[in-house]
Amino acid sequence: MSAVSSSSPRKLPRPSGRVGRVVAAHPRTIDAILVGLLAAVWLLAIAQDELAVSGSIGSNADGSYQGWIVVVRYLMAVISCAALLFRRNHPIIVFALVAAIGVFTLMYGWAGILATAIAVYSLGAHQSDRAARAARIAQLAFAAFAVVILVYGFSGQDQVLGGPGNTLFAIVVLFAILVVGISIRERRLYVSALLSHAESLEREQEQNARLAVADEREHIAREMHDVIAHGLTVMVRLADGARSRLGETTEYADVSRAVGHIAETGRRSLADTRRMLGALGDQEASHEPQPTVDQIPTLIEDYVRAGVPVSVHQRGTAPPSPGAQLAVYRTVQEALTNVLKHADSPTEVSVELDFSDGCVVTVSDDGKQQSAGVEHGSGRGLTGMLQRAAIFGGVASARREGSMWIVRFTIPDQEGVIQ
Repeated sequence: MSAVSSSSPRKLPRPSGRVGRVVAAHPRTIDAILVGLLAAVWLLAIAQDELAVSGSIGSNADGSYQGWIVVVRYLMAVISCAALLFRRNHPIIVFALVAAIGVFTLMYGWAGILATAIAVYSLGAHQSDRAARAARIAQLAFAAFAVVILVYGFSGQDQVLGGPGNTLFAIVVLFAILVVGISIRERRLYVSALLSHAESLEREQEQNARLAVADEREHIAREMHDVIAHGLTVMVRLADGARSRLGETTEYADVSRAVGHIAETGRRSLADTRRMLGALGDQEASHEPQPTVDQIPTLIEDYVRAGVPVSVHQRGTAPPSPGAQLAVYRTVQEALTNVLKHADSPTEVSVELDFSDGCVVTVSDDGKQQSAGVEHGSGRGLTGMLQRAAIFGGVASARREGSMWIVRFTIPDQEGVIQ
């Protein structure tokens, strides 16, 4: 099974239209250009207003001079435009400042309304994505601003809007701009949530794929242990038996050396197999086709040929579950392999298969243990038996009882487990 390939970087959806893509790619640059144009228009408008009055800048028609008003208008225009540069990060503060300046400058020109419109849009569109009540905050801030505009417009001091009708129209237009900003913010949040959900699904799929690869590796490890390692053990024992039969006979010296080489190669291969299994893992994944109880006699014939005096006794009918039959087969295989590896000259090896009440597999031998049995091996075989038994709610054990070394594997007979 091939390894999981790393997922390619996600291609995010692009804003529609060339202008939208340019704005999304360079937001700060676009803001600077927009603010620069607004500042130029506003300052030129102030200069035009002052130069249109007879006399020098700051002179009124009645001859009075108010030069400080000119300075204040220029200063407010600069402050308002500069504040718009921070509209994305601090939309509420920028709106409050620009709106206040806009109300003050209504008696002197329309440029302040343009800056206010940009601030209103930013109030709806650029509040923090984490602010749960951002839309309500924007609406309340705009409502306060609208009240001020209404009072100001109905008082007759406004020279730009020119009366209650125009004042109401300006409020409606600004409110529409606010709604557009809020809608764009909500759409941005919606798209962001969709992308986050898609990324989460991709991570989950990738994790599932990795788990599938790990399960396959573990299945390979289990099958390699159950098939290759056990087969190598039988091969080594057969080669050792053949060599001992040949003895020191010079007539078959070449054959004896060849058989010895076979045994040594088998031992090295068995050691290499165990080291490789240690890197692959221990878990089992069940795949078809698998051995069944009907193949146990054939399995035992191999061990009999290797010199193990095995006898088999079966009671009852094997369960129909392929998983249960596989567990029984692997248990017998593991137990007999341990007899080959660890029992010294056994005279009696018994395999009892009791299917009358669940599955009870008992493998016993009277051989003297050359080592502490499976405890001095890799432990993989007993671990596999324990795991297989646990799948069906059963138990497994390997221990000495009197003069016999007994491996016992039990699966309870309960509905939904075996039958």
